[in-house]
Amino acid sequence: MTKLLALLLAVAAAVPALAHFPEGVTYKVFQFPDDRVPKMDGKAEDWAVVPPAYFLGQTDHEEVFRGLGDDYDPEDLEIKKVAVGWNEGLNRLYFMAEVYDDVHRFYKEKPDSLNTLYSRTAGAYVHGDDIWEIVIDADHAGDQVVNFSKDDMEVEMRKRSAFTQNYHLYMPPLNGYYWHWLWGKAIWSESAAYSGLGWQYAGENLSSGTCFYECYLTPFDDLNPAGPDSSRVHDLKENAVIGLGWAFLDADSSDTEFDAFWSLSKKMEMYCMGQYLVDFQLMPAEQGLFGK
Repeated sequence: MTKLLALLLAVAAAVPALAHFPEGVTYKVFQFPDDRVPKMDGKAEDWAVVPPAYFLGQTDHEEVFRGLGDDYDPEDLEIKKVAVGWNEGLNRLYFMAEVYDDVHRFYKEKPDSLNTLYSRTAGAYVHGDDIWEIVIDADHAGDQVVNFSKDDMEVEMRKRSAFTQNYHLYMPPLNGYYWHWLWGKAIWSESAAYSGLGWQYAGENLSSGTCFYECYLTPFDDLNPAGPDSSRVHDLKENAVIGLGWAFLDADSSDTEFDAFWSLSKKMEMYCMGQYLVDFQLMPAEQGLFGK
């Protein structure tokens, strides 16, 4: 993984800092009124009010690890529905996805090993399960996620995911409870004040079926491992354009690696560099939608 990251960062250096992919495309983020924000109960009803124009699907993604592009097998994995919302009062981004997988892999013998410094620095133990990897560059600056210092690990871990956050969200949660892995040291960001989860999947580990998944994440301009008082939350504003991207990582055949990487930006580099994310606009409230 280290060699791959170094190669991707070298390629990324040749790209203008504010370039986003796909070029010329801006997706929409639905504005939830204060009394209609999703409850994180694992039910799709809260998302039924979102108009069809806000939803994305399988054809909006490309597989960039094996080079499959848009050639997908719906009997293997199908991204049925994805949407993003926001709320100005709570200053949160809301996400939902419905994904069919022929092999849902969501078990680790010791999931708490993911909270060790070794895991947060080397990315150890992370892969080998199904993951929704979400990357947020709220101020649209194109900042990198990792590789700030080769020589000073204290500097590296202070800045890792500070300016552009990379979240590995296990879908479904590992062993039914572990869901939130930030590629950085600010583990406090998983508290309910800053992130939350709802999900529904009836099957066992390694079974097939459709998983419904919803979560909220708080965007940061500076996410500091020292805690909230040392961090700077990004203030979400109506009509602003943010950098946002994700990939669905499918792990069917291995409990240590992934088999496919379905990227919304159609770039694998999105996991480590903000300029490879997608433009999303924080939309005004839909007039008349809520009877007001």
